[in-house]
Amino acid sequence: MNPEDLKVKTLPLHRALKELDLPALNRNLFSSPDWMSVIYKTYRTRLFIKYIEREGKVASYILYAAVKNFLEWKICIASYCDYCDGYVQKVEDWQAFFDSLKEEYPQYRIAIRSLRDEIVRQVPGINELSRERFHVLDVRDDTEKVWRRTTDSFRAAVRQSERQGVVVKRCEKSELKKFYDLHLQVRKYKHHVFPQPYRFFDIIWQEYMDQGKGALLGAYDKDGVFIGGNIFLECGNTLYYKFNTSLHTALKLRPNNRLFWEGMKYAKEKNLGYIDLGSSGYDQKGLILFKNQTGAKMMDIVHLGYHPDGYKFSEKRILRFVTKICTLPWMPDSVLRVGSHLMYPFLA
Repeated sequence: MNPEDLKVKTLPLHRALKELDLPALNRNLFSSPDWMSVIYKTYRTRLFIKYIEREGKVASYILYAAVKNFLEWKICIASYCDYCDGYVQKVEDWQAFFDSLKEEYPQYRIAIRSLRDEIVRQVPGINELSRERFHVLDVRDDTEKVWRRTTDSFRAAVRQSERQGVVVKRCEKSELKKFYDLHLQVRKYKHHVFPQPYRFFDIIWQEYMDQGKGALLGAYDKDGVFIGGNIFLECGNTLYYKFNTSLHTALKLRPNNRLFWEGMKYAKEKNLGYIDLGSSGYDQKGLILFKNQTGAKMMDIVHLGYHPDGYKFSEKRILRFVTKICTLPWMPDSVLRVGSHLMYPFLA
């Protein structure tokens, strides 16, 4: 092997986008420049590219963030992504990237979320830590066939929602606040965690909806009350079911089934071939069941990692304490909003 084949070079992402021809950047949402722009504009996360060239062209590359704050020091491939597969041709290339990261950041752990990158799983020293479920739905057939591949219970729920007068429409920017307010309530009272800051959704709107590459679908009851919403984003030939929220007291109206069915029709309207339904924890049995009912194929996102000898993992006591205080039922929502603005940039 020519030693030059494994010469690892590094550039900040903004320079790499200008100076390099990076193959398959839009192979999925989480490696795309649009998504990375959202992350940088929201959280000011610094992103880098490590790459290997052959015959004057980029042959392999990885995208990563170097995170250093009071919570932890880590290299994340990549922050604020459901998964982020490297574009890597050979095990030797991934080994070279791994060695380069360890040399440049000897005190950092390395965190990798792999969906389709089988090569990284073969690198010695990078170990599997955990897994979560992932679903992708093929919608290339005509709408009637896509509908028939859903389960009887899914179709029954959609019809029930229609009979009860639920209306789904594509929302204007003015209705984003309704979505966010409901999103905050779900995160606060059901999950007891910080919501993403509002500016995150505002920037998503600028990067996607304003460019005709996404939609907020809103569900309204017969009285016109907003009872749920889905944010769908487009990248390549795939529609991403990225964010969902719904009013707990209106679940009997089955807004989530109706919203997703309308999202399936939206994908057909845009001539897209797949819907990425995102990740689900193994313990989220209800969410996994819902995704299975759409006819989606299930696979695993594999969490991989490395840490140097003597690395001290943060117990995140400060984060847990602040989260607990800000999500107390009697705490004003305004406090949670400020907390999300201050804390979420540390959660890369």
